[in-house]
Amino acid sequence: MEQIKNYRHGVQIAFAIKVLLAITISRLSDFVPDEYWQSTEVAYVLHFGRGHLMWEWHANIRSYIPPVIILIVYKIASLFNCDGSFLILVIVPQILQLALSAVGWNYFSRFASTRVGSNAGKLATIFMLVSWFTTFCGARLISNQTEMSLNCIALYLLEIGDLAKFSFIMGLNFALRPTAAILWLPFLPEFCGKLTDTTFKNFLKCLTFVALPMVGALALDSMMTSNLSITWLEFFKFNFLSGGSAEFGVHSPYWYLYSGLPSVLGPLLAFLPFGYFCSKKTRLLTIYATFYIVVYSFIPHKEIRFLLPVTPLLFPICASVVSTLIKKGVEANKIDGLFGTYLKFAVKLFIGLNIGATIFLGFFHQCGVKRATADISEKISEMDAPRVWIMTPCYAVPIFSHIHHPNIELEYYKCAPKEFRHLYTNGSAYPLIQTNGFATVNLHQDILKKLVGAKAPHFILAFQEHVPKIIAAFDKAGYEYKVCATYFDSLVDDFGGAVEILCSYSCRLM
Repeated sequence: MEQIKNYRHGVQIAFAIKVLLAITISRLSDFVPDEYWQSTEVAYVLHFGRGHLMWEWHANIRSYIPPVIILIVYKIASLFNCDGSFLILVIVPQILQLALSAVGWNYFSRFASTRVGSNAGKLATIFMLVSWFTTFCGARLISNQTEMSLNCIALYLLEIGDLAKFSFIMGLNFALRPTAAILWLPFLPEFCGKLTDTTFKNFLKCLTFVALPMVGALALDSMMTSNLSITWLEFFKFNFLSGGSAEFGVHSPYWYLYSGLPSVLGPLLAFLPFGYFCSKKTRLLTIYATFYIVVYSFIPHKEIRFLLPVTPLLFPICASVVSTLIKKGVEANKIDGLFGTYLKFAVKLFIGLNIGATIFLGFFHQCGVKRATADISEKISEMDAPRVWIMTPCYAVPIFSHIHHPNIELEYYKCAPKEFRHLYTNGSAYPLIQTNGFATVNLHQDILKKLVGAKAPHFILAFQEHVPKIIAAFDKAGYEYKVCATYFDSLVDDFGGAVEILCSYSCRLM
């Protein structure tokens, strides 16, 4: 009894620390552009009537449910005349996401204990709480994190046989992100097996609960676009039928095996294949996870965040394997030998590596952009009509939601597939368009052309490596700029080493 009490107390403390870390990390560091451009930036356009919508919204492959929830927050805040504060624009939406994540983590713990047993469930809970991946993404406004949280809830509901609520979650998940079906297709036999004797009646009830959020999403998306918008169908057509996924980059079919899974599981990856030889329930989870990873391996574009939805399966599998091996080792009196030493070392190494990764990725990696945007936001707060140019790869920086000003004039690079590029080339003296990656952009030429029909900016935000070219181009046009702030961003070559703010020293700007 005392051990159970201590475990619960320890989990509560770890849970509180994880929540605090998740919101702090989301405020300090960047992850992927989607956490802004599929959430707060969209809600900003809907609320303020200005801003920028990425081409995906014009292609109708995204559901408006997430940004409309944020929009409601903005509308309520506008009643109290505080809808322009950073707290409302950015932090409150992240708190809402974190609240959903916290609920998901709680349901995950229940699911793991129910599915793989008390001891393995406790170990799986520890893995989830310690994981840098789930902490790093916990408060980020990305659809993958929402999907993961809903999956945790749905897994427990399915396990206890609450099929109506489970069906509603599935419908909502599919409406938000159609690829959610990939994880749940192998679960169909389990779902059917849990239907009671009145099978047809329960099936119709579940079908109704699945349809409710999907019909609601159809109505909302159609209303927002003023056209019939079946976003899940457009998403499927773009990403799978037309191969649009490749627009975001193409990776090796084995990428999840040599990069994605090792990054998430670390030394626990060695235990994953043994899930096939554990109990029947663990074996089924391993088959389901394998199905998900194999299907995603055939999709050209791959990112580590695409593993978020399957993470609630991975940790119970590894925990069940470790728990089973320990039990068998104890029975064979071998747990204290080399075998037992490796087990303990692997678990301790996982915990140590994840604590280190949480600290490094959360507090030191890709932390320059948000500090720079906060600095610019403060600098322009007392200006009547500030002009800011963002000279970075398109969508690498959150713009309107993070640099809010009622009269700001913002210039920034945009990019889109060819069929949508015309949306950003009309009505501008010379639009900043990125066609084939930022490496092919001629900054010198773009700046000189842009200055023909636009006033020079008061401030420029750029990655350090591009600053000399930018200063030289403006100098040729008769404008003097100097670096007035530098923020370290990353040690990794694929990311900018530092983010710099250039300030005007030219009287011609006044």
